[in-house]
Amino acid sequence: MVQTFFLGLFAIYLIINMVVLGFILGSIIEEYFPDQDLLEVAGGLIVYYFIGDILTRYFIQKFPAFSIKPYKILPIKKGAIAHNFLFRSLGSFFNILPLFFLVPFFFKEIVPNYPSTTAFGFALFAIGMILFNNFLAFGIDKAMALNRNWVGLILVGIIATLFLESRGYIAIFPHLKLFAASIIKNPLLSAIPLALASLLYVGLQKFLTNNLSLEESTNGRKFYGSAMPTGLFARFGQAGTLMDLELKLMLRSKRARSYLIFSLLFLLYPLTMYNQNSENSPYMLLVFGLLQTGMIALNHGQLLLSWNSLHFDLLQSRGHTFYDIFSAKYYILTISCLLTYILCLPYFFLDPTIILFNTVMLFFNVSFSLFAYLLLASYNSLRVDPNEGSAFSFSGFGAAHYLIGIPIVGVPCLLYWLGALVGGKIGGILLISLIGIIGIVFHKAFIQFCVNNFKRNRYKISAAFRKSQ
Repeated sequence: MVQTFFLGLFAIYLIINMVVLGFILGSIIEEYFPDQDLLEVAGGLIVYYFIGDILTRYFIQKFPAFSIKPYKILPIKKGAIAHNFLFRSLGSFFNILPLFFLVPFFFKEIVPNYPSTTAFGFALFAIGMILFNNFLAFGIDKAMALNRNWVGLILVGIIATLFLESRGYIAIFPHLKLFAASIIKNPLLSAIPLALASLLYVGLQKFLTNNLSLEESTNGRKFYGSAMPTGLFARFGQAGTLMDLELKLMLRSKRARSYLIFSLLFLLYPLTMYNQNSENSPYMLLVFGLLQTGMIALNHGQLLLSWNSLHFDLLQSRGHTFYDIFSAKYYILTISCLLTYILCLPYFFLDPTIILFNTVMLFFNVSFSLFAYLLLASYNSLRVDPNEGSAFSFSGFGAAHYLIGIPIVGVPCLLYWLGALVGGKIGGILLISLIGIIGIVFHKAFIQFCVNNFKRNRYKISAAFRKSQ
């Protein structure tokens, strides 16, 4: 499959980078941390890596599902099933990936320069941290099914801490260096992460044994979106009714909600990448504006009709026209673009230029970008399960989904370049704005074009929706 090919290439790219990092990490530490103990600095950096790894695992790693239904007819104890799920999580790529830089660094820098006890402590510490992170991320993923509030606060706390450290408001790295070095140099203390991983394993095993059934773990719990007022958009007719359903889907379905959370967290990305002390490239600001005002649309829009694939035949039989369906998708994504644009307005105090480019890209997103997603859906839609929890699940993606990003990113850059040839920075901004405004004015005609195209492909798409994954 196409997504398997791309994922394989990406995995190879990451592995190569990790191996290279393992061989050059010692030289990097000597250059940027002169006159400091290599083990201390490396230990602090490794702890940093594993803190970020928690966030990466939560949003990307796909943990084993623990529905007990297939096992109810088998003579297998719940405890054994729980052990099986936990052991299956150990085969994750995220457990193997750090080894590609830890092993070269270990044999190149640690073994030749430190006593065997310290080398043993480093290896034990690294293995323990990998296992600890695996079971901690597993526990966070499953705890989200019971209480999202406090788990969400933990994730926000981690992100806030990393941000404050990156901006220099707090300094925890010196403490991490001393903490990691003191543990690694003592073989007994270096077993602490492994001991914590073991405790997590025991706790998770008991938790899963008692909550293997989805009904047991969610009994009496309210779902996101359950308290949302019904008929929020009903005043806008059939399309408004479908907009209500789409909003509920975004809030209640695991995969759609993961996309939504990831998109909102991405709004903080410029805080770590934007250089306030120098002039930033207009093309970088265009990409920032594109993603800041259109990240929700990008994540949700690429699977525009696929979100309804499990009940698409029912949707068609309820009296909704195809124009209503496509209009509802367009307007709900337009609202998402406006929402993220408003949330980014405080960046005005960082640099007003950010808001200028965000405004331009808002026009572009609610016209060209959304039409691209509608057109993609009218040609090629694949069945997906909205209740998959991973934000980076690639089911439902085909070759067209990977290629659509090229025009979405490339067209505004090309328009800016053409406009800048004539009128400089203002010319580039005006040309993008003009194209975006034209698209907004004629959006109904573009929606109708996509609807007509869908009608020619509806039977093929409906058949694809009926196929099991």
